[in-house]
Amino acid sequence: MKRKIMDANLSEHERLLTIQENYFDNLLKMGVVLQNSGQYQKAIEVYKKGIEKAEHAKTDFMGTMLSLLY
Repeated sequence: MKRKIMDANLSEHERLLTIQENYFDNLLKMGVVLQNSGQYQKAIEVYKKGIEKAEHAKTDFMGTMLSLLY
């Protein structure tokens, strides 16, 4: 039973990853569209959001990887 729950959780996370796989690409494209339409402040906000999310993800991944080593 425990294995079945773990498999279901893994499947759900894989599904969510597929949905979010292009998150950073989409943020970048959105920023470019805003920039090209003269909405510079909104473009900057989108780029900042991408940087913040990337930094947070990097920290989380590094912490998780380090926990595997120790």
